[in-house]
Amino acid sequence: MPDHQLIKSWKITETLLERARHALPDSPAQHEHARVTLLKQYQEFLAHNELELALDTIEELGHLLSAHGGFWRDLERAAENMGLSGRLPALRKAFSDAPLKQPS
Repeated sequence: MPDHQLIKSWKITETLLERARHALPDSPAQHEHARVTLLKQYQEFLAHNELELALDTIEELGHLLSAHGGFWRDLERAAENMGLSGRLPALRKAFSDAPLKQPS
């Protein structure tokens, strides 16, 4: 059975990934099928505690949908929480390249 600290770390990562998912912009019609497919995969990975695979999938969605900066910061924090330091430079670049969010 996993220890308390590991479970806490998983919950933090899951929260960051879900926050990123909620920050995804609407998808253009031409990307709708891919968005639905990737979201389904993401949710399956999350349900099975395959957090790195969930990160991979939500990152792919972010690139597909041109996600804004906050999305990338949440993914950066999730990767950092998982100890995936090798992923941080690409996520930081995605953040710096992200389009500015338009006011609602």
